[in-house]
Amino acid sequence: MSSLSLGRTLATIGTTLLASYVFWDAHCPRNTRRRIRQKLPANLDEWRIPGNCVQDEERIWLQLDEVLDQWGFTQWQHFADSILQAPSTAPQLSSGFGYTPLARTTPIWLGRFEYTNPLCRAVRTREGHDVIIRVIVIGKEGHEHLKILRKLATGPLSLYSENHTLPMFSELQFEDIIFGVFPKAGGSVSEAHGYWPRNSVGDIVDMLLQMLEITKALVFIHSHNVAHRDAFIDNFVVQWQPESLAAKKISISRPRIYLIDFEVSVQFPEDCPIENRRQCPPEVESGKPYDPFKLDVWQLASSLHKFKSKIPAIDETLAAMTDDDPVCRLDAQQALDRLGQIVASMPPESLLFEPEGAFKFNSDTN
Repeated sequence: MSSLSLGRTLATIGTTLLASYVFWDAHCPRNTRRRIRQKLPANLDEWRIPGNCVQDEERIWLQLDEVLDQWGFTQWQHFADSILQAPSTAPQLSSGFGYTPLARTTPIWLGRFEYTNPLCRAVRTREGHDVIIRVIVIGKEGHEHLKILRKLATGPLSLYSENHTLPMFSELQFEDIIFGVFPKAGGSVSEAHGYWPRNSVGDIVDMLLQMLEITKALVFIHSHNVAHRDAFIDNFVVQWQPESLAAKKISISRPRIYLIDFEVSVQFPEDCPIENRRQCPPEVESGKPYDPFKLDVWQLASSLHKFKSKIPAIDETLAAMTDDDPVCRLDAQQALDRLGQIVASMPPESLLFEPEGAFKFNSDTN
């Protein structure tokens, strides 16, 4: 999809959503809004963990069904556990963020969405575009998250190629709740290794170059004084899984990777010196101040601990990103430069083999 047609798609989605939202917001009776709101969680924690079972999570979004319908959305249906399935009745159109390779006989995985917590919901617009609705603000909570998304996922900064932040199509408000609307990507990077995709070392290293170009995502957001603080691989999504082992060749095109979920991110003033960029969250066992930018790098590499490329220079670079001493640990730009130089010195075909620990599939698996 060309950048011009993609831009038109995004503009169409945003305009249609806004029109539906404005109409319903103006015509919905006040008592109806209050009735629905009273059945919804009072804060983000209650929405994130509404109970002990999936039915409790489903109950929340069922209360919002009328609202979402009036906004022009069809909810994806519950499939199993925390997995949703695309509706079978509505049309499906590409928005440029999710594809499947021809090596797959059917795009079945595009019709699945596994959420990490019930703050997210997959829905389909009336035009057939699949998007993710994310609860961002409830009452006084979440405003810093929204502020960072407005800075990185919308407006001029969202247009830079170095910015891998998943764009936010629009904001929708219901009472004191603000939702963000995002494109549904092809899948999670956490599925790239040890799960169903038949990715080669080259496929995964290319993703690393983006998650070390997504460390350009981190380099980019760091350069704008934002630290993510939750940069594990399940917070990266990919347009499609390359699966060059299934195709038995290296594809010319490569999927783009996006960074999501800025809920625990922090933003600093431009004149804030590095020594003041310190946070002491409960999860830091030592209780000592730490640099959240170095934390981002550690989180990214440590979440790839099961991936072994069997290429010493690559594996050593990943190890250097998780050095216990943050002074010795590679920063985002250093890791990107080092891995880029390693891969640039190797022909692509030399990376067309299985990584250590790859999931084993039958030959007829789709």
